[in-house]
Amino acid sequence: MQPRELELTSRRRRMLLKAFAASGLLAAVERNLALGQSAPDYKALVAIYLRGGNDGENTLVRYDNAGYQNYASVRTPASGLNIAQGQLLPIQPASLATPFGFHPACGALQSLFQQKRLAVVANVGMLVQPSTRTGLTTQSGLRPANLFSHSDQQLAMQSADYTGYNRVGWGGRLADKLDGLNAGQLFPPLITTTGQDTFVNGRTTIPMNVNGPGNLAIDNSGQGRFQFDALREAGLKEILAQGLDNTYDLAAQLLSQQGFSAASVLLPIMNNAASIVPQFFASVNSQTANSLRSVAMMLEGRSQTQLKRQIFFVNDPGYDTHDSQLGFHQDRLASLSQGIGAFQAALAALDLEDRVTTFTFSDFGRTFKPAAGAGTDHGWGNYGFVVGGAVKGGDFYGTLPTQALGGPDDIGDDGRWIPTTSLEQFGATLARWFGIAESDLPYVFPNIAAFSNTNLGFMRSMREDAFGRSAVI
Repeated sequence: MQPRELELTSRRRRMLLKAFAASGLLAAVERNLALGQSAPDYKALVAIYLRGGNDGENTLVRYDNAGYQNYASVRTPASGLNIAQGQLLPIQPASLATPFGFHPACGALQSLFQQKRLAVVANVGMLVQPSTRTGLTTQSGLRPANLFSHSDQQLAMQSADYTGYNRVGWGGRLADKLDGLNAGQLFPPLITTTGQDTFVNGRTTIPMNVNGPGNLAIDNSGQGRFQFDALREAGLKEILAQGLDNTYDLAAQLLSQQGFSAASVLLPIMNNAASIVPQFFASVNSQTANSLRSVAMMLEGRSQTQLKRQIFFVNDPGYDTHDSQLGFHQDRLASLSQGIGAFQAALAALDLEDRVTTFTFSDFGRTFKPAAGAGTDHGWGNYGFVVGGAVKGGDFYGTLPTQALGGPDDIGDDGRWIPTTSLEQFGATLARWFGIAESDLPYVFPNIAAFSNTNLGFMRSMREDAFGRSAVI
């Protein structure tokens, strides 16, 4: 190779290394695996996406006599959707006069609400701007593109872009802004446990996909002969060590190398025989719980990545309940509630309750009016849950819709609630607690200027101890 070619190759490599390091892609090799305390200002966000559109109207039911009778007059016993009032798990929001009842499968969520570690955000959804029934029906108000389409609204809710075309997620954009908070650390700050969803795509950040220990090394030779897997891995690493001068080959080489490096850090964490996490999930077996167990184990080993901020994404599928909803929804909510309950118990044991905030969001809600076949159709506004020790729990935030078919908050006549809280307001409240600067919020949420109040108040900036004293978190 001629000197000029060597110079160009070296320059390309330096440019790629710099770009990858700046985006958190290049994991450190040969890290010290000794356990230790993480930074005192460590924080993590855990996003749980309820894929398919969770039925909020059966997740939380108005429990006062008038509210429940209104519910039962629409979702009658004959509809196949009705939950008897006596089966509901009652809660009393601090700022509301009327009680609500959780679905009977949500025992852990009820308990967390009563412990003031869970907040409910009412009627959250994708909006272009604050909207009313009159404005939307006369077309003087703008609405998100393809409102009731799964693929479009999944993309919109995960990208925070009402057009439904943006493939860069707001979780990825949050991670893009963590270079200052994670200064000098090269381990990926964004981890997905369930594949490459839009939420985890950044402009400069590429997430790490961790489904479990088996996906952190080459395996499945086809014969169960793990010595072959080790040989294949060694062979691939030898190939990756070869000198390259093509920019695209070099990019692929560096991405593969960072994958091996990151796996070398995470493998001992995920295979830690001394971990205290599995005991909290011993009686819970579901995809959601397994993902949260993996997240809890990564949090337990946080000192090994040396990060001050991390974001985790968990996909919880199965909420598109067009027919025979009661049984399917019971299973999904039991999985969600039990998984979150086990996760919070593990965080308490790890002394991380105040440092980790978990939240849920979904494609959309579902129609208050039942559909044929004992199910529900696609709706719009929905409940969001926020869980953690830094949450001002035990209360509802945002504005509840008027629960009337064809009423002022119904986009039609089937109980598709027009959101009174935008995704931007919900997400920005989380982002501020996480440490994202005010000046960076428009980068994360490009449409945030359309909404005046972007701090809903459900996160603590101070923590009161048992004696009423306050200390900055």
